[in-house]
Amino acid sequence: MSDITYTIQPIDGLGHYFAVDLVISKPHPDGQVLQMPSWIPGSYMIRDFSKQIVSIAAFRFENKKLSRALPQRSTKNLPLKQLNSDTWQLEPHTGPVLVRSRVYAYDHSVRTAYLDQVRGFFNFSSLCLQVVGQTTQPINCFILSTPLTKNWEVITSLPKQVVNSKGFGQYLAKDYDALIDHPVSLGHFTKIRWQSHGIPHLMVLQGTTRPLNTQQLQRDLKAISEAQIAFFDPKSCIAPFDQYIFHVNVIGNGYGGLEHRASTALLCKRSDLIYQDQSMTAADLKAYQDFLGLCSHEYFHAWMIKKVQPKAFQPYRLNARNYTQLLWLFEGFTSYYDDLHLLRSGRIDKNTYLQRLLDTHHQVQRNPGRHHQSVAQSSFDAWTKYYLMDENTPNAVVSYYAKGALIAMALDVLIRDFSHQSQSLDDVMRLIWRTHGAHADTVGQGMAEDGMDQILLKVLGQHFMPHWRVFKSHYIDGTQDIDIQAVFVSAGIPLKEKVISVTEDLQYLLGIRTNVVEQSLKITHVLEGYLAHHAGLCPNDIVIALNQERVTAANWLNLLSRLSKQPSQPIVFTVFRNDLLHTLVLKLPKLTKNNPLMSKMYTLAQD
Repeated sequence: MSDITYTIQPIDGLGHYFAVDLVISKPHPDGQVLQMPSWIPGSYMIRDFSKQIVSIAAFRFENKKLSRALPQRSTKNLPLKQLNSDTWQLEPHTGPVLVRSRVYAYDHSVRTAYLDQVRGFFNFSSLCLQVVGQTTQPINCFILSTPLTKNWEVITSLPKQVVNSKGFGQYLAKDYDALIDHPVSLGHFTKIRWQSHGIPHLMVLQGTTRPLNTQQLQRDLKAISEAQIAFFDPKSCIAPFDQYIFHVNVIGNGYGGLEHRASTALLCKRSDLIYQDQSMTAADLKAYQDFLGLCSHEYFHAWMIKKVQPKAFQPYRLNARNYTQLLWLFEGFTSYYDDLHLLRSGRIDKNTYLQRLLDTHHQVQRNPGRHHQSVAQSSFDAWTKYYLMDENTPNAVVSYYAKGALIAMALDVLIRDFSHQSQSLDDVMRLIWRTHGAHADTVGQGMAEDGMDQILLKVLGQHFMPHWRVFKSHYIDGTQDIDIQAVFVSAGIPLKEKVISVTEDLQYLLGIRTNVVEQSLKITHVLEGYLAHHAGLCPNDIVIALNQERVTAANWLNLLSRLSKQPSQPIVFTVFRNDLLHTLVLKLPKLTKNNPLMSKMYTLAQD
């Protein structure tokens, strides 16, 4: 019997409550401290999971044997003092104790927990208190059926001990860190199974409303997973897991993923998937390729972040921010290889792959924040800037995902040129894996903040290091733009400047982003230095008229198109700001491609 046991029951689908019992066989005699994680690894933001605990109490626990039912004899309440928002302390006690809590779960995201009448999902970090000082102890975990879960199944990569045919029963975890790295899905599923290099893989989907093309999904996922396993271990094709599960929550509108050591939790739109009765349009195909890219990205993390980690994450400190400047590597390079493995596995063709790279470049160029923040600083500030976006985020923040992918591409080309095509970034990534991940049972020796220097020295030698120092200074520690045209030309891929219509030109130069609120156009972001900024438009302005003509979401682009053909005529914006009417005048410059605000956009020369 483990000294730490959790029992989890989905008890109320209408109220969205899990019941969680924690039995501690040997609490600290001076008063055991319990702490709820403040964040979940892979999502760098303080989320205060303790706020979802609606009740918590402690009891003496006198059962001689823990059954699969909730403990029947708890003879006396024990005082449980709350020390802060996420930490409690038991009074000094020498015998086993039971801590019983009820946790609210109604978050569709991949980061927390969800329960209703038809499905459940949870990360253990959202339900289970840490037993401070005993987090390295082995853990028993019971996931029990209730009247709510009749005919439901349990899907998780957590190692099984004794479970029934539906997966309810007893599971084991090596320690608390392992426990929170195996999410759990409950309910009814569409299942897709395959093997890659002898390793069983499973995708489970909830929320679909039409029959999926499971055969195509299986072919594509199998090809991607086989390509990545072979990438890191070309000789033996051994993966850092003995099974892998994709948990997919399919909703009307959403996108995201969170990596785990033998699984991933994904969120996608119904329109992202491929169906049996579907006639694929270009938009459908693009959405499906985006979904495959998401699967590829999170799968790659099984090597890069779940095994190879920044030293700053070892160990994870779940009650505080864990700072590193390396997310440009762990997330950005993963973003480069996710699409590259779509190409290498034959899921997309070369032109599609290159266009996706160009789309990433255009995305980065569209945000003035790239002039103010390096990807190293963006990594460090992820906790307070990237993951806490606001109306000024495009002006203050650069994406270490998107620019990190461009950095990986540029470094790949630089290495190939330097080595006369005899080496590439692939060799660098494999040495990172061999050095920091391949020989460890769980995670490897952490990568120091300057660890990339030593890896590149070993792969390419001392003569490469001056090139690397300049590259790092410009693009990683500095804010210089990647010259996408030069990189593509160096790789033998000619580009041509993209032709932009006059209307698109005006949309670009305005520098605003909008959404629709009650059929009105609301400005969400105003880009620094663009025309709207100089005209005095602000985030949250409701645009009601242009030159005295009413603006709606439906006619906005038509009005811009007409006004763009009259550059001598100022545009008068009428807006509501904080429920007060404002009139702002915008004088149009001559719309030419030489405008200093316009970042060059490219397309493939052969298109």
